[in-house]
Amino acid sequence: MLVSLGIYFVGSVTLLLAIFAIIGSDDSLRGPWLLIGVAGPHALLVTHLLRVSRSKGHGLAADFQFRVCRSDIRMGIGLFFAALFGAGIVATLVTKLVGEAPTATAIEVAQDSADDGLTVWLYLFAILGATFIPVVEELVYRGLFWSALEKRGMHPWAILIATSALFAMIHLEPVRTPVLFVLGMAIGAGRLRTGRIGASIATHILINSLAMIATLVDLA
Repeated sequence: MLVSLGIYFVGSVTLLLAIFAIIGSDDSLRGPWLLIGVAGPHALLVTHLLRVSRSKGHGLAADFQFRVCRSDIRMGIGLFFAALFGAGIVATLVTKLVGEAPTATAIEVAQDSADDGLTVWLYLFAILGATFIPVVEELVYRGLFWSALEKRGMHPWAILIATSALFAMIHLEPVRTPVLFVLGMAIGAGRLRTGRIGASIATHILINSLAMIATLVDLA
């Protein structure tokens, strides 16, 4: 768990420093740099997860409960609507309290890079944001982290709260943290109920897909 966090943070900082050293610190992430900056750390992370699972474990299905059933899709849809309802209430309260709407940093980066309108890179960013990134994050939070805490005897409800809190804080978006925690609770309910991460993946993909579609429509 700790090594995974270290790889994500070190990878993120290293990639961003390298990118801005090339394009200049006053420029925004555009073109392929947008994809590398946003999805690069997740690519490093999934490479680490695959290596660890193969060398020290028994594969993603056994170690991270990476299995998807048809019923997981149906549950994922239900949890998606529950997540929207809960997150909507919390987002409204946060906006009233701090006077600022909770917005994802990745969305703001995409908006800053859209001076020339929609490009193929923004479409690729949206596709990765809706598919690749949520799958990797579920392998980490509801997969690796959940299994590690479960192995050490933590109560399932405590695991749900702990992984949701970590999921929220790791994004380093203070205003958005309460919203992310609610989303994490809804997403984690899939693992809690089924023992697999299939429903969690479905829920997370639906949430991110909605955000990516809304971003593209806004930028258009």
